[in-house]
Amino acid sequence: MNISFIINGREMILAAAPDRRVVDLIREELGLTGTKEGCGSGECGACTILVDGESRLACLILAAQLEGRTVTTIEGLADGDRLHPLQEAFVRCGAVQCGFCSPGMILSASALLSKKSDPTREEIREGLSGNLCRCTGYQKIVDAVESAARLLNPNVAHPDAPEIDGGPGTPGRQPLLPTDSHPGNPRSVGPSMKRVLLPRNLPELWSCLEENPEARVFAGGTDLLVQMRAHQADAPVLVCLERIAELRGVREGPGHLWIGAGATHSRLLDDGLIRRHLPVLAKALETLGSPPIRAMGTIGGNICTASPAGDTLPPLYILEAEMELISAGACRIMPIASFIVGPGQTELRRGEILAGIRVKKPAEHTLQHFEKVGQRKALACAVASMAALLSVSPAGEIEALRIAWGSVGPTVITAPGIEALLVGEKLSGEACVRAAEAARCAVSPIDDLRATADYRRTVSGNLLRRFLHSALMQS
Repeated sequence: MNISFIINGREMILAAAPDRRVVDLIREELGLTGTKEGCGSGECGACTILVDGESRLACLILAAQLEGRTVTTIEGLADGDRLHPLQEAFVRCGAVQCGFCSPGMILSASALLSKKSDPTREEIREGLSGNLCRCTGYQKIVDAVESAARLLNPNVAHPDAPEIDGGPGTPGRQPLLPTDSHPGNPRSVGPSMKRVLLPRNLPELWSCLEENPEARVFAGGTDLLVQMRAHQADAPVLVCLERIAELRGVREGPGHLWIGAGATHSRLLDDGLIRRHLPVLAKALETLGSPPIRAMGTIGGNICTASPAGDTLPPLYILEAEMELISAGACRIMPIASFIVGPGQTELRRGEILAGIRVKKPAEHTLQHFEKVGQRKALACAVASMAALLSVSPAGEIEALRIAWGSVGPTVITAPGIEALLVGEKLSGEACVRAAEAARCAVSPIDDLRATADYRRTVSGNLLRRFLHSALMQS
């Protein structure tokens, strides 16, 4: 397959296996070895590159997905022999030790500064939360990004700020590519090589699925590429939905929001309608993965993966979200609780996709809450999570309550019995304790490598007690 794209300001047509990982393509075909591979599963950030200006993990992108894109690697950030201000700052601040993580760190920082020209130190830490370093302790890395932000911010005068141009790919840049970087022959992947199709609209998608009934559909690829690496994805044809505009965006209707299944987590976090009407979903999205994962993964993918630990699922359960399932000739609407039937199992039929999610807007003054307990702040799979909606009367009585837990059962656990027990009750310390005890009995966790079942039961009860106690303090 010939793939046409721009890399470090240079147009390129490259012959490559369509299912080849971009990290391998960049390093082995183009000789741009500044891009490192660490984990190969999106956990470490060492392979971070910029695709159309946004951070992406090269270990989780297929070569075919680069078609028509603009790519920047660490080699393309400098201007000839002059380092980019971020690179200079990393050197000046001593933010480089072994250097293995530095290319990914710097490109993640570049993506952050393109959106927030004067970030706080906490915002810098969040922006780099998907990039791991075993040497520096991170303090000097944060110092370097903060220093570079001062140089790059045109609104802040700084006597040492060098003259800089408009960034990678602008006229006059000399991209760092090997002078003999002829693509050559792609590495043979044998008979297991997969075809990758990139439909641009729904009619093209239906044609792809009709011609390839065994095809596997994907959007962000953050799960698929990990499965492929472990030889757990054997479909001969992959159909990527990322270019279909009909599957993206958020629309407001009477009393509800429609969320496109192809909307990435980061796009939803930037959407004012989500922030205004569904803060419980926004909070869950903030805890999901890392900035590069959120820029790649989609809400539809998080739902269809049907993981008991899926971060968006508890909020969608309490919001009574409805799944819009479409095929070439039909449309079905199904509650999320009916759509997900088990771990990794849904009611999706062959030739059908999840097109969108319809969510009712909670009543005004409803308290919306999400909390997740994991083994670290970023890139943490939930040990337990809980989403809740609560309405309390002026007299302090619980008028309505919806609660759901993730990662404590084969699917999301809801508790209509606890809800019925508390509605009509006075919100009190005693009610918080009784609810926590009931929650420990309502969930059905198992032991695994991340936590024991008993610990998960305790956490589930504590999450509900803490939420209700916080609501009591606010009332």
